[in-house]
Amino acid sequence: MNTLPLPKRASVVIIGGGVQGLSVAFNLVERGHKDILVLDAGYWQGGASGRNGTLIRPGFASVPWTELFILTVEEWRSWSKRLGENVMFTQRGYSVVSEAEKSEAMLLEGLKVQQSLGVNSRMLSRREIDDLLPAINKARVRAVQHQPEGGVAPHHAVMKGLLAFCQRNGVDVRYRTKISGLERTGPRVSAVLVGDHRIEADCVVSCAGPNNPDIAAMAAVPLNGFGMRIEAMALEPTRPLIKPAIALIDSLAYFHQTARGEVVGGTEVPERPRMSLKVDVPVMANMAKVYLEMFPQLGEVRILRHWAGQFHASTDYAPLLGEHPDLKDLWFSAGWSYGFAGAPAAGRLLAEAIAKGRIDRRMKPFALDRFEKTGPIIEGGIVLA
Repeated sequence: MNTLPLPKRASVVIIGGGVQGLSVAFNLVERGHKDILVLDAGYWQGGASGRNGTLIRPGFASVPWTELFILTVEEWRSWSKRLGENVMFTQRGYSVVSEAEKSEAMLLEGLKVQQSLGVNSRMLSRREIDDLLPAINKARVRAVQHQPEGGVAPHHAVMKGLLAFCQRNGVDVRYRTKISGLERTGPRVSAVLVGDHRIEADCVVSCAGPNNPDIAAMAAVPLNGFGMRIEAMALEPTRPLIKPAIALIDSLAYFHQTARGEVVGGTEVPERPRMSLKVDVPVMANMAKVYLEMFPQLGEVRILRHWAGQFHASTDYAPLLGEHPDLKDLWFSAGWSYGFAGAPAAGRLLAEAIAKGRIDRRMKPFALDRFEKTGPIIEGGIVLA
């Protein structure tokens, strides 16, 4: 990493060196921007970009979410070539499993939205369920919506590829570099402070995950949302049991099986747990219960790792994308509940808005002030409590 003194000026300062921040930097470089500085208070992959489920799908239940994630899957497909690094995105498919009548109805309505927008998505017949998910407990399955173009991308490969591209192309990336304040000049943000060091900036982009509210507070502007913690675990390698990535919409679980045979994923609990990276045994027990009920063959498999991560969620769980309405040149990619999967689309849309001064129609619904202007986005297809 760069050990030179911090610059006194940058064209764009990005706060947060996770997948969101590096995606913005990568896309800005592609659009000809120079003098980009990325600042992260933590260590390499120490935040949510190193603590996520890695699952990616194009289709949800609402038009705004589906249009955004159609774009993100298109971007995922091209990232390895554009970065010159293998991000290991594999389109093994993504299956959303319903265990109840209400969630089945949501999947059927969501399917209409997806197909109207050109998503390759369908409801599986019982025979197709047997073929695609032979190990699943069929007695628990009411319906399955399958999206063949969904898949997974391991975060270590993605982060390695993004960082390598940024470093080759002159982006100044600094970890363990905590900002201490933001400076305002009239109606715009004008500088970032690191201790007593002042960095003048034409534009500041906050991609700070659970710390986005702190960045907004430094600028004395409001930011919708609250902190959340999620937990996940990895099981010891076993024979292939699960072909696609899977979301159990009623059990609030999501997971996939890696090429090494590990089943990796997590479950949610129906309350907002404390903000911490410490794991809870009850949450682990709940995950184990879901796995055992849906895939009984996993009963003898041991748990290898169990970890926690934090993020900042908006009150409708949809991302907050764009320039802050109360302060010019301060941009946010915040409020994410699917931040790893959505990073390619967010990076492209924010970079285009910053470079061209135009807001893409796919980004407009996720404006920071939508709650006051157009209202929250209603999305039933996310796997969150």
